[in-house]
Amino acid sequence: MLFSFSNFFKPFPRKHKPLLDAIEKMCDFRPSNYAVYLSAFRQRFENETQKKVNMSYERLEYLGDAIIGSLIAQYLYNQYPEGNEGFLTSMRSKVVSRKALNRIAIKLGIPKWIKTNGRSRRLGTTSVPGSTLEALVGAIYVDNGWLVTKKFVHQKILNDHINFSQVEKEIVSHKSLLIEWFQRKKKEFSFHVTDENGADHHKRFSVTIKMGDEPLAKGYGQSKKTAEESASKFACKKLKIKQRGTTGSKRSR
Repeated sequence: MLFSFSNFFKPFPRKHKPLLDAIEKMCDFRPSNYAVYLSAFRQRFENETQKKVNMSYERLEYLGDAIIGSLIAQYLYNQYPEGNEGFLTSMRSKVVSRKALNRIAIKLGIPKWIKTNGRSRRLGTTSVPGSTLEALVGAIYVDNGWLVTKKFVHQKILNDHINFSQVEKEIVSHKSLLIEWFQRKKKEFSFHVTDENGADHHKRFSVTIKMGDEPLAKGYGQSKKTAEESASKFACKKLKIKQRGTTGSKRSR
C-alpha cells in the first residue's frame, strides 16, 4: 500500500467534497480512501508540505502508467487475436500517447480539478492532464484493487473514448514511415539541419530531407526532432505515402 491505513480515519476535509463528488462521477463509485485521490490531484491536507504531496502524486503517476500499459496490452491482445507483435505494440503506443491521454483527461473533466503549487491552472495544452489521469488510475488501484481498476480503464478510457478503427489509421511517426518507404524502395536519403537560430531556450530548427541529391521537403520545429518530423510529414504527403495495413490485425467482435 502506498498510504497507511490511518488515512481512512482522517477527518473528512469538507472543502474537498466537490472534488470527491467529481471523482465519483468520473469513476462511477465513491472513493473510500479519499486521501489517495487528493494526492492524485495534488490537493493537500493543511499539515502536509507540497514536497510530500508532489512525491505522492509522482508515485501514483508511476503506478498508473504501468497499470494502464498492462491493461491496454491485455485488451488489445484479446480484441485483435490475429494481430502480430508489431501491430499490437503500435496500437498500444498510440492509445497511451501523451496526446491521447490528455484528450481523454480533458473529456473526463480532469483539468478543472488539477492543482500545482497550490494554484489552479489552465492545463489543457500541457502533459499534466494525461499525467493526472495516470495518477488517478494509480489511486483507484490503491483504493480498490485490480478488478475495479480494470473496469475503469476498459470502460471509462477504452470503450468510452477510443475509436479503434480511427487509431489503426493514425501515424505515430512520419519519419519512421518515410524511412521505411526509402528502405523498401532502395532510395538514398538524408536529413540536413539547414538553419538553427534563436536563444537556447527558444531555438528554431530548419531541416531539409534529400532523396539522392535532390531536396524533397523542408520542415521547422523548436527541436531537431520536431523539425525532422515536420519535414517527414510533408515528404510523405508529397510522395503519397500512407501507413501500410498490418497482416492479421482483424478485431474480434
